[in-house]
Amino acid sequence: MMKNIHVIQHTHWDFEWYFTRNEALVQFVYHMDEVFNALQKQTVDYYLLDGQMSILDDYLDAYPEKRAELSKWVQAGRLFIGPWYTQTDEMIITGESIIRNLSLGMEMADELGGSQRIGYLPDSFGQAADMPKIYNGMGINNALFWRGLSKDKTKHREFVWDSEDGSKVTTLNIKDGYFVGVGLIEDDDPDNLMKTIVDGATLNDLALPVGGDQRYVDYNLKDRIDFYNRALENTDYQLTESNYPALFKKIDAQEDQLAHVEGEFLSSSVSKIHRSIYSSRYDQKYLNDKVERRLIYQLEPLMVMADRAGIPYKKSLLKKIWKLIVRNHAHDSAGGCNSDATNQIVLERLREADQLSYSTVDYLTRKLAESQANVQLNDLTFFNTLPFPIKKTVKFSISLTEQNFELLADQEVIPVDILKITKQYSGQIKRDESKYQASDYYYIFECKAELNLPALQWQQLVVKPLTGVATALDISNQTLIKNEHYTVEYTDGQLTLTDTLTKQSYPDFLHFEDGGDEGDTYDYSPAYQDQILLLDFKQAEVACQVGQTGQQMTLNGTWELPLDLQERADAVKSTGRVKYQLTITLQANQPISFHLNVDNQVKDHRLRAILSSTITAENSFADTSFGYIKRPVVDEHLHDWQALGWKEEPTAIFPMLHYVNIHDNQNSWTVMSKGIKEYEIVGDHHQQIALTLFRSVGYLGRPDLIRRPGVASGNQFTYIPTPDSQLQETLHLKFALDIATTFEPAKTMKDFMTYAISQPFYQVQKLNLFTNTLRYFVMHPTQQTVTTQPFFELTNDQLVFSSLTESQDGSGWLVRIYNPNKQACSGKNVLQLDQDYMISETDFVGRLHRTLGEVTKVSCETFAPGEIKTIKINKKE
Repeated sequence: MMKNIHVIQHTHWDFEWYFTRNEALVQFVYHMDEVFNALQKQTVDYYLLDGQMSILDDYLDAYPEKRAELSKWVQAGRLFIGPWYTQTDEMIITGESIIRNLSLGMEMADELGGSQRIGYLPDSFGQAADMPKIYNGMGINNALFWRGLSKDKTKHREFVWDSEDGSKVTTLNIKDGYFVGVGLIEDDDPDNLMKTIVDGATLNDLALPVGGDQRYVDYNLKDRIDFYNRALENTDYQLTESNYPALFKKIDAQEDQLAHVEGEFLSSSVSKIHRSIYSSRYDQKYLNDKVERRLIYQLEPLMVMADRAGIPYKKSLLKKIWKLIVRNHAHDSAGGCNSDATNQIVLERLREADQLSYSTVDYLTRKLAESQANVQLNDLTFFNTLPFPIKKTVKFSISLTEQNFELLADQEVIPVDILKITKQYSGQIKRDESKYQASDYYYIFECKAELNLPALQWQQLVVKPLTGVATALDISNQTLIKNEHYTVEYTDGQLTLTDTLTKQSYPDFLHFEDGGDEGDTYDYSPAYQDQILLLDFKQAEVACQVGQTGQQMTLNGTWELPLDLQERADAVKSTGRVKYQLTITLQANQPISFHLNVDNQVKDHRLRAILSSTITAENSFADTSFGYIKRPVVDEHLHDWQALGWKEEPTAIFPMLHYVNIHDNQNSWTVMSKGIKEYEIVGDHHQQIALTLFRSVGYLGRPDLIRRPGVASGNQFTYIPTPDSQLQETLHLKFALDIATTFEPAKTMKDFMTYAISQPFYQVQKLNLFTNTLRYFVMHPTQQTVTTQPFFELTNDQLVFSSLTESQDGSGWLVRIYNPNKQACSGKNVLQLDQDYMISETDFVGRLHRTLGEVTKVSCETFAPGEIKTIKINKKE
């Protein structure tokens, strides 16, 4: 049977890497001249521009006059673009961010003549299990990737990749890499190349991608195809210049012959997978996670609440912020495996997105608070941007001229803990502060209170000044804190946790582990001469605060660590001093919260938090884009990977988005985090959850790592120092522990949102005009007063809220929810609306699937395991 070899000319244009985006743009503008020239002269019939639109966005920004020519070739079906804005990382980027990435890319590509409807990710470091769901929800039924597929899953190049909800994509694994076809240009012996690309092929239509990193157009492509066809004249091979849509048309026609495969692909059996890149450049990962959470769970729902109150929904502003964010989601950018110059640009984009999103939240909360009917000076308004009621302890600050106050909700006094009181001057600043008038001073109170906030509404509280002088909570040197669920006690440098409900005690339940890291920005690898240090809290200063809303313990101390790899090799020398502050907070109905500040002044090391349970775990469970995944705590090839020729050690280091769980028939431990993306289950009986807090490394790539022998990653021919990746700075690390009897995925995600999503607040006052940057600006209230009003509530406790946005055409609201469970669940009573609305189910961007009618209570068909649904609520006329 004749083998039809589809020769596909392309370039893999990394958005940024060891070079900056700006440096790459210079070459790209000249590269596009080559592309247009080659298409015009038919030097090549087709060309693939790497499937991501960000590079074209930058190009058209510099050369808007080229838009018409670009569109001409796209519309002619000769230049292929999209569907991505940037080729995303799949493992540590939220599912909503991946959807927005595709949405931005497809929208821009369609404006230029049409998007390639292929999930094209030729270089991402691992393939996430939920990708078929995401692709199908965006109208994509084909996918292509290189890294991560183990022969234990399938030996075939072509297969159907399934998700548990029934989603599927016909998939091509270019397991020899997107650059394998360069052999066509450079090698005159076709036999080896044909043997390589046929290995594992099920069908007779095969891909030969001709391209590489920032590669030029191969002007001699047609000549080389002719040369190969002549050399293969008496064989079963025929090479044809082609494109991926044409190839997938052939593959789709033979889908019934293909094997079906489920799950994620994180194996290093065929290619490097960088299974510890999730802890590189923690500073970037934390800030990205923070902005993702704010955008998805706070700003977008708040814009909907504001629009319903008459403040226009600013879709273009959101798009601007999302573009900034998804530029950081390209696999190298997200991983942090870049030059210091590039990582600085990544951080600057993240800071810009942080400022834009934070300022928009501030603007809207102020506008809504000041536009309420009967608004009074000092009124304090809290906003719940989640579609379910929350009861939690919130932290806030208020400013008053008086030294005392009480907080009232519907004339009922709310208990408040005052953590700190600061006297502040509000007059014009003067060189001689003795001239300040007493009347120009006021007081800032940092407080906590437990509130009940209804779904997608705000609550107006009254701050009533009182006579007398308030006092902040005492700070004592006691060594125990407790609430109705937990007790944490400090004794002789260790922490003991007691579960009050089960009476189970966990001695030394939290400590830290520090070891050498002789890896690089791609991978952790232990030092050749290492010391693994178990860090407790001996000689720490312990202080506690006990209030009405909770209790808090703070430990301040210094860890003595090896300064660098040289000292780590010397077992008697540790001149590094790392100051730390660990704050443990217990609050009603919330997980145990940990906030570790570390002044990292040592190099080449990895710091992990070790949380010790009594569960003997065989598997871990971590959340994914739209569900969770079960993983073994020990890889079956841990001891024979080198004999099998794998590219790196399959250490059971894994990614997480927001949580990791271990459980048995009686106990469940879940560790949630803000920006910490990596874990491993460790200990003699696999009872410990190890969170990688951060890694400090000094090179982009290094050769001959213990975990990854052979050539360096990134650049094989030179060391690229990355001193900034040592992260010698103060790092803020936040995580939480929840102990239960069972693991309930939907409840866990709801608990995570309650823990990780803060409630915006605003006080009507004129004393402190610098609570945020925009507070100094003057503002009109809305023309008509606003009143908080119900909208909808997610009432099915088996489902998880994912997002709330305005539809692309502005005609309604899109509510995305999903079933995180591995079994089907009822679709009854999904949403309870405040009144009748016209409801429909749509795809991810709002295209109609089916109409549900005009209803107040929204019910859907059964949710399949892991299924995602998007519900459209039409706006009232």
